[in-house]
Amino acid sequence: MWTTWSSAMVGTAALLVCTGTSVVDAVAQSPEPSATRGRALAVRLCANCHLVDGLGQSAPEGIGTFRGIANRPGQSADRIGNTLMLPHMPMPDTQITREELQDILAYLETLRTNPDVPPFIAPSTQKPQYPSKS
Repeated sequence: MWTTWSSAMVGTAALLVCTGTSVVDAVAQSPEPSATRGRALAVRLCANCHLVDGLGQSAPEGIGTFRGIANRPGQSADRIGNTLMLPHMPMPDTQITREELQDILAYLETLRTNPDVPPFIAPSTQKPQYPSKS
């Protein structure tokens, strides 16, 4: 019995074959993280509870602002990612993609002023080139 996921994977593979694109090329073509897209996501998904860059009303008691989250001592991309991908109550399950998570991290990076908090987005590094099949 095929699941929806299996059907989607077969369809994606067929599309890649038809267009002459390998899976590695498709992954390599994913867009770089965007702080602009991340801010738009934060405004759309998070501004009901979190103060996002001064927009909206004040954050409810005990809920951090985005600037506060970005500068919290001990903060890391992993901690933020875990919170967004596996939310806890009362935070809703936002169902974001990994690319959207990277965009939100890129936006948070623009708000980070605490030098003790490591960067949320690692500098872009080129992937190793593999030899072509002979």
